[in-house]
Amino acid sequence: MNPLLISGFGTSINVDKRKLIVTNKLKKERLEFNPHKIEHDSIIIDGHTGNITFESMRWLMKHNIHLTLLNWDGNLLATTLPDQTISGKLRLEQYKKHLDANIRYTIATELVKSKVDSSLNLLNQLAKFYPLDSKKIQERFEAEFSLFAKKHRQNTHEIPEIMSHEARIAKIYFEYIREVFAKVAPQFSFETRANLDHKRADHASDEINALLNYGYSILSSEIKKFLNSVGLDSQIGFLHETLSSRTPLVYDLEELFRWLIDLSVIQLLEENKLKKSDFILTENYHIRLKQETAKLLVEKIKYNFNSKVSYGKKHFAYQN
Repeated sequence: MNPLLISGFGTSINVDKRKLIVTNKLKKERLEFNPHKIEHDSIIIDGHTGNITFESMRWLMKHNIHLTLLNWDGNLLATTLPDQTISGKLRLEQYKKHLDANIRYTIATELVKSKVDSSLNLLNQLAKFYPLDSKKIQERFEAEFSLFAKKHRQNTHEIPEIMSHEARIAKIYFEYIREVFAKVAPQFSFETRANLDHKRADHASDEINALLNYGYSILSSEIKKFLNSVGLDSQIGFLHETLSSRTPLVYDLEELFRWLIDLSVIQLLEENKLKKSDFILTENYHIRLKQETAKLLVEKIKYNFNSKVSYGKKHFAYQN
């Protein structure tokens, strides 16, 4: 992962003499990229005014670079993807697995299990540096897992049961993450992911939720790019239900990596560089990131996704 973040008024993207040119006249900034020598694998556009030419979009597509357009609040608005690798047989297998209730249940269970393991591992690591009770965390996670395992043995194999299990684990997880945020950045007053006037967390009412939303949007864009490259249908998932204008397979895979976004936000806050003035308060009292704040977060996410982890006898980056 190596995105280029473009933000600010008056930004333009065009092609001149074979080079991709990114300029911001107000800031007197200019970037030039020669063909086949651009290191970035995506471009994130976080701004309301500016322009991009058809030729520059063609240039990006030829270089397998996708565009991500963020809304005013940092949430994903749209993404353009290079031509996908079409595999009819792969998609047929995906559809078969989705339609087989037992296989779908098994896949959904493994997705949640992986998320739970990652969440628990992150909390245990944070407990080494923050006043979190590792033993209590383990007990609460195990108690919830035992409850779910009991229903599993009773053969009540229903997707909503898995979703409820995941939601209860997430509630426990964010109770402890909230303690970390309270310690590292008490000035931002993080309480919960949801707002009282909005069930979803899309509209951030505090700075930490704004950071999380921004990070999750980048994650969603990266997963869409991956699914597009292998030819899987993002509208057919296993854990999340198939609904109109939704991409459940993207949501499924997001669950596996959300902890990396959470970690990136914590690491950024630990540097103690951010102040309230690094965020924008809208007329509706929602919070969004300023350009420099977004750049700092993108760098943390980039570092964590490119970090090597061992699997078997080899090492892989989370990006792969």
